[in-house]
Amino acid sequence: MGYREEAIECVRDSVLPMQKQLYEKHNGDFDRIYTEEYNNASYMGEVIVPGREYELSYLECTCEKVKSGLRSDPEQCECSRQSVLYILSQLEPESEFDVRIVDTILRGSNRCTFRIKRSPA
Repeated sequence: MGYREEAIECVRDSVLPMQKQLYEKHNGDFDRIYTEEYNNASYMGEVIVPGREYELSYLECTCEKVKSGLRSDPEQCECSRQSVLYILSQLEPESEFDVRIVDTILRGSNRCTFRIKRSPA
């Protein structure tokens, strides 16, 4: 199973429904989601360019395979990148998203950070 399939399986029934609720709560306004919802004990969000570019940081690794010791290779973080990309594509199928890994805990950082660029259709 590739990282994309693994990511979808991991978030489809848990994280995706929660993200859909946040998206609906804020009428699809990612600027509000990244400032009002994504700043807590688990993760931090930042608007880089309003309406277009965001940064999302997980303050601890959320991957169950890493947390359980099954995986330790930094390449595993591609699965997390794919999960972010999948969730965004489900929230806004008409938009295009680019998700880039900035840094991760498995790469020696104190958090997992992703840069997200949105290109509305």
